[in-house]
Amino acid sequence: LLVADESHVMLPQLRAMHGGDRSRKLGLVAGGYRLPSALDNRPLTFEEFWERVPQALLVSATPGGVENEWCESRMVDMVVRPSGVVDPPIKIFPRANQLPQLAAAVRERAARG
Repeated sequence: LLVADESHVMLPQLRAMHGGDRSRKLGLVAGGYRLPSALDNRPLTFEEFWERVPQALLVSATPGGVENEWCESRMVDMVVRPSGVVDPPIKIFPRANQLPQLAAAVRERAARG
C-alpha cells in the first residue's frame, strides 16, 4: 500500500521526474560530460511507477485531475474540526472480535434511542 500525502503535489512531480532527468542527461551527453549509457540509469516513468503499486491511498486537501479521474465514486471527504473544538472520545477495540463488539455497541445505542 502506497500512502501519498499531498498527492496533488506528488503526482505532477512524479510525472515530471523522468522527463526532467532525461532532459538534463541529454545535455550532459551532448556536451561530452557523460557517456550515452548515462541515459539508461533513470527514474521510472509515471506509468512504470504505477505498474508496481498494487494499491494507493491518495491524500489531498485539493485533489487534482488525476485523483478525481482515478477515484471515480470512491472518494472520501475528511472533515477537519476548526481550532478549539474538542474531538469526541473514541474507543479502539482489538482486532480480534472487533465486529461483534461493534455490533453490540450499535445495538446498545439503538436501544437507548
